[in-house]
Amino acid sequence: MPAQYKPVKNNQGVYIFTSDAGFEYTYYFVACQLVDKDGNNHLAYSFGFDKSGGFSSNKFAGRFDEKIKRTVISIIKEFFKINGDMALLYFCYPDDEFARHRSITFNKWYNEELSDDINHLKKNAKYNGDMFYGGMLILKRNPFYTLLIDAVDVYLAEMIDQK
Repeated sequence: MPAQYKPVKNNQGVYIFTSDAGFEYTYYFVACQLVDKDGNNHLAYSFGFDKSGGFSSNKFAGRFDEKIKRTVISIIKEFFKINGDMALLYFCYPDDEFARHRSITFNKWYNEELSDDINHLKKNAKYNGDMFYGGMLILKRNPFYTLLIDAVDVYLAEMIDQK
């Protein structure tokens, strides 16, 4: 695999790396207890990734950094090596009006690098008037595939109903 950044885990369990352009990025995983429609409990993880200090709203001000892509792809592949029976959720929050762009970029990366072994189920939803772009990644061979999809659907429906 081409060059990527080497994250370091801090004492709060958050991983941090600095890009060649000097921007610091963080990523983390949060365990989510999910319950499907039959009352079965499932563990999934929510994946958070952001540029520390917020995002600039200057339209397309930053340059594409291939090493960030490689780092994120590596993180996801490593997650599934360790947690093959779980699902990985992500959300692109609309704080800076670029959630849709991040979602498109992530989908492109998925199609280029992850689609052989992992399914990407988009889970976009409107919440408090804002569009939240997100999705679920799950190994195609996950023995709990259908149950996890159901549990995530229940989770998202409850989240949206909590306006």
